[in-house]
Amino acid sequence: MSAPAAALAAALAVAATVLAAVPGAPARAAPAAQEPPSGGPAVVVGIPGLMWEEVDRDTMPELWSLAGRSAIGDMSIRTATSRTCPVDGWLTVSAGQRAFSERQRHSICELPVPPERDGEGAVVKDYDDHVAVNAASPYTARVGLLGSTVHEAGGSTLAVGPGAALAAADQDGRVDRYLANPAALTESQMAEARLTVVDLDGLSDLYLDPPVDPEASPSGPAASPEGEAEPEPDPVQHEDRLEALSAIDDRLAEVVDALPEDATLMVAGVSVEAGPSNLNAALLHGPGPVTGDGYGGGYLTSESTRRDGLVTLTDASPTVLRSMGLTPPPAMVGRTWASVERPGELEAAVDELAEFNTAANVVGSLMAGFFSLLVALQLLIYAAAAYAVHRYGERDRDKRATVLAATRAVALGGAAVPVASYLANLVPWWSFPAPEAALPLCVLLFAALIVTAALAGPWRRDILGPMTVVAGITTAVLFTDMCTGATLQMNSPMGYTPIVAGRFYGLGNIAFATFATGMLMTVAGLAHYLIAAGHRRAAVAVALAIGGATALVVGWPGLGTDFGGLFALVPGLAVTVLMIAGRTVTITRMVLVCAAGAAVLAAIAYWDYLRPPSQRSHFGLFASQVLEGGAWPVVARKLTAMLGTLGNWQLTLLAGCALLFLFAVLNKPTDWRMGVLQRAYERAPTLRAGLTGSLVTALVGFAANDSGIAIPALALTVAVPLTLSAATWVLRCDGPGARLSPRSPSGSPP
Repeated sequence: MSAPAAALAAALAVAATVLAAVPGAPARAAPAAQEPPSGGPAVVVGIPGLMWEEVDRDTMPELWSLAGRSAIGDMSIRTATSRTCPVDGWLTVSAGQRAFSERQRHSICELPVPPERDGEGAVVKDYDDHVAVNAASPYTARVGLLGSTVHEAGGSTLAVGPGAALAAADQDGRVDRYLANPAALTESQMAEARLTVVDLDGLSDLYLDPPVDPEASPSGPAASPEGEAEPEPDPVQHEDRLEALSAIDDRLAEVVDALPEDATLMVAGVSVEAGPSNLNAALLHGPGPVTGDGYGGGYLTSESTRRDGLVTLTDASPTVLRSMGLTPPPAMVGRTWASVERPGELEAAVDELAEFNTAANVVGSLMAGFFSLLVALQLLIYAAAAYAVHRYGERDRDKRATVLAATRAVALGGAAVPVASYLANLVPWWSFPAPEAALPLCVLLFAALIVTAALAGPWRRDILGPMTVVAGITTAVLFTDMCTGATLQMNSPMGYTPIVAGRFYGLGNIAFATFATGMLMTVAGLAHYLIAAGHRRAAVAVALAIGGATALVVGWPGLGTDFGGLFALVPGLAVTVLMIAGRTVTITRMVLVCAAGAAVLAAIAYWDYLRPPSQRSHFGLFASQVLEGGAWPVVARKLTAMLGTLGNWQLTLLAGCALLFLFAVLNKPTDWRMGVLQRAYERAPTLRAGLTGSLVTALVGFAANDSGIAIPALALTVAVPLTLSAATWVLRCDGPGARLSPRSPSGSPP
């Protein structure tokens, strides 16, 4: 187990003992208290490739009509691989956890193999292979858990189609009744079965061929989790796709006609049909787990996403079990779908869902290019600044003031780019005719506005004035975003997308690096003014107040909910506060601070763990894994992901060049006996405190987060340009021919 996880495990054990003895501490609800009232049968209709963009009253009148009286939403279908093929999606429904299948042959995707008949039922061939490979995967998915849970409760299963058999089979690969054709399905058959799963794979049939060898086992050339990208499928004519959707709608109408009165119906695009991943359509109709409280006329949501109109594929299995009055097993990681308010007009609601998918797709397609542009821009800033510092920092030239002023403005602009990328989401740039141009233009516009604010007031004459403004805006924007649902981070090039599905709410890892660095540099700037006025204690108090508020919003379940971020923030904040207070940073003090932070972190995680499982955040989920001995696979997966980020040469290059510029270029002496960085420290000692704290947080964040090198790369993207802005001020003040301001003992640029 990694050091952070081991420390948390020990702290959790102590916190559990202490909190259990505290009068009034919440006790864990008894399992029986969480049991919902008994519900009716459940029917799951899976349609690989179904998206709301293609659903309308002309092409799919049955589904359109059903959507008008059901709860609807987009569904993230990410499983253990970047492309969720039909078999992967059905196995994920079966396990209630991200699952995948090894390919029989290397192809884009494969259709499920028809099961072997066994009386009225059937047995999925080579099912043990699916069970074994997923049990050994990083997600330890238990394939067959859905069907086994129904069987253990005394219910029976009915599967219609090969994919449905994969989803409904128990851990032995068996379904009680099997039909090959949805047309043969009757109301009495569905009424007799506790769980009915129907596979309508008409879209997949357009792209994929049936298995070449039905007798083959899935052990050939494999597509493993996070494997190499596969080639795209051959194009299909639009008319053929519309025809397939219409045929699917006819089959769905037959299912709806045979639906028992007390049944809950789920319609879900359980996977891609063959092409790249999207947000697929999801629909829930029926009475729900509580009689009379049905799923009608709303948006779907869940605790997994905490966003109206967005759910996940791993939520589907717990939702189905809850609708039947059963408690999902702990191995199912999803949360039950719920219904919230949506626009009154169905067309407006569907348009919103379609636009959200469009935004996710556009952001995903531009993200690599955006980061390439960001890296190139930062490297260009460093190169230009290095030239300006050493050419115009050593000799008195006519263009000296202009060049250094321009360098300062460009540096502030570079530091403002990350927060500007979030503010860009205030404009629906993804819907523009050329989003690849609209995105950088929006980012540059907001960055320019931030730089204007930084250089517009009297604070521009101080060494840390503009830096504090840029850092303060960065902190305020992300603080507000977390308190209002993190809408700016969702579908942002430096945030997260529901297609990648690494996070759906709270503070993302890249945003954390920007937020934490902005906060520490803001604290340093404010402390500079307070200490200059003779108020060191006030400076320390302000640093603790802002840092404490930041730590609270980063770590609080439901706001930032960033486990690794809180772990990384505490030591960096401690270093900054100690240096502002004029105290020496010693190993003993840091150990005490980190121990206290671990205790607070463990207490938050344990309190979240005491909540009902369906309401826990990342903190409570990880606490349960630690206390129940299942944390190591999670830690190992994140450690592997963290080390794997070193292969991202762009971010690794960015981090390396930023450090080289900071300590080689800015710290290199010119005509004076010390480098400009050291002279900046002399003018503003708190600058060293903010920069050192940022570097500590970046280093711990690298080790504690699966985003790895992205944390220091983005932290330095903010911290180094802000430091450069202070360094150029020093060069203008201290260089040959510069005048000292009579109003300030430290001087100001001419």
